[in-house]
Amino acid sequence: MTTPLKQPLSRPSWWGALCGAIGCAVGVALICVAFVRTPLGQHVDDALMPEAARGGYYAGTSDAYQAARSVLRLVGNPVHIAIFVAVLVVAGLLARRVVAAVAGVGVLFGSIGAARVLKAEIVRPDFDVIGTSAHNSFPSGHVAAAAGMVFAVALLIRAGHRRWMLLPGVIVCAVVTAATMVAGWHRLSDGLGAVLVAGTLYFVAVAVDRVINQDLADLR
Repeated sequence: MTTPLKQPLSRPSWWGALCGAIGCAVGVALICVAFVRTPLGQHVDDALMPEAARGGYYAGTSDAYQAARSVLRLVGNPVHIAIFVAVLVVAGLLARRVVAAVAGVGVLFGSIGAARVLKAEIVRPDFDVIGTSAHNSFPSGHVAAAAGMVFAVALLIRAGHRRWMLLPGVIVCAVVTAATMVAGWHRLSDGLGAVLVAGTLYFVAVAVDRVINQDLADLR
């Protein structure tokens, strides 16, 4: 009796992706509790913001501020988002990965919508922290949009090549998060929370696909 030289590759399980989704969701909750609901967290969060942006006072004439606003206009413009969606769908058609493209669109708009709902529902306690504003800005809608785009592209790419999206994705999210901070719109925790919101939906999409498609022929 002979033993095959190569064992068949094991298929990634849906529960692994589900654990990723749960981990991201828990991360959102922990960041919210630590940086929004505690005096120390609020102090640290606001201390990390550029000095000119603390307390809502913006350096509107600075080059950094103007550059930040340009980045935010690029990401937050509905026309630009619509163009991205159109390109994603066309790419999905050409690559015969329509389901993956549709899932990516769902992750993008789901991330934006979830960020808006959370920002409207989460209450930021006023602990009289010096130099900070009491308005809630968690999580960032602009960063959620940027992260949603990154994860949408990741879904379109075959699983074996998604690692190549890691560095570009981190750079995109970091740049947009920094832009929101320089503009005085958001704090660091807002950006981190937004990325994890998008990450939650990304892993949910992967988990659902692995349950429905046992051969993992599409999102893989």
